Amino acid sequence: MSELRRAFLKLQQGVHPDSYSQKEDIERTLAETQSSWINRGYATLRDPLHRAHYLLKLAGREINEEDKITDPELLMEVMELREEIEMAKCEEEMAAIKRRNDGSIEHVVEELSGAFGHNDLDRARQLTNHFQYLRRVSQAIQNWEPGKPVEIAH
Repeated sequence: MSELRRAFLKLQQGVHPDSYSQKEDIERTLAETQSSWINRGYATLRDPLHRAHYLLKLAGREINEEDKITDPELLMEVMELREEIEMAKCEEEMAAIKRRNDGSIEHVVEELSGAFGHNDLDRARQLTNHFQYLRRVSQAIQNWEPGKPVEIAH
């Protein structure tokens, strides 16, 4: 990540729009466009889920919104987490759920790295889908309010 950050800063330094404020409109516009592309690329590569989606897309194996949970274990895990979140009565209970979910995300990211490293795109696709649902659980945890129904999009 630090190498990615250094490369980003170096690229951004060369095209930052402020450096082109005294240049002609076309040069300023090109610098703004390039800066925008660099920012989007950096944001994609910095986030492990976005990076996984991007790598799968490059390989022609992207996950579409229509893709549903097909792994019964993952389905059960998401349903149980949703129920735990819904049943939580206090911040301490939510903190424990969050720690477990964060640990699951960390584990999936490690496995995902290995899958991409071994060019196992089927496994990478499966893990990316799993990661996607764990990220949705994280959002549900952030939005938690006692007694409020919990929705985790499928």
